[in-house]
Amino acid sequence: MKFMNIVTLAAAGSIAAASLMGCGATDVVAKVAKTSFGAVAGALPAAPAWSEKDYAWSLASPAGDRLLLSSDFSRNNAAGASADLDKPDAEFVFDADPFLAAGLDISKLPAADGIKYEIEDGMFMIHFELGSDKFSPDAKKSLASAFSELVKFQRTRIGYHEKLDHYGIKLGNGNMFEWAKDMAANDKDIVFALNPEPFIAADVDPSSIAGWSFAKVETRDDAGKTVFVDKLLKPFNLK
Repeated sequence: MKFMNIVTLAAAGSIAAASLMGCGATDVVAKVAKTSFGAVAGALPAAPAWSEKDYAWSLASPAGDRLLLSSDFSRNNAAGASADLDKPDAEFVFDADPFLAAGLDISKLPAADGIKYEIEDGMFMIHFELGSDKFSPDAKKSLASAFSELVKFQRTRIGYHEKLDHYGIKLGNGNMFEWAKDMAANDKDIVFALNPEPFIAADVDPSSIAGWSFAKVETRDDAGKTVFVDKLLKPFNLK
């Protein structure tokens, strides 16, 4: 297992997952997204872990970067309560040092709906509020069950890029988590993808974040037109 430092434009195109999905493939995408997500999670060095404190499942990359997925999106939306972004529906957790060394002033990160940035104990966290869906109690039993509930209630967050065989979860404001449909045929089995615009606004030089690639990514706009957008990418080969 090794971190892939170089990301080609073709590989970066996996971010187009959500926009290139065909309507007729809806059921197939949902079904295979679940099985492939489970396969990728099972190939990671550490098994997915449950956190009672976060009420979420944690999936960790070989370098320790994490995706957290809550087992119940409704817990932050009880009657009379507002969304609590300290207990997010999903979360990215990264080592803060590369971002700080690249110039990050966290106080300048612009506010975004449903997104909160935080640094604590040397870790840089991005919290995502994804809705108020009440998941089945089974979602607490396994990461696979929590992911199945996400697909059930928020199907439009899941996309597939046929050419690159990548699935992805849209987390909001251009941020995504992606994984390979078939690890045997792909050298980028998981990818953390960030929108660099908030970081640029917070004094970060996106090309100098250690361990990350700053790339132009081919995707499609709402009209189906091919466009290129900037992304920060951190892929891993799990084989």
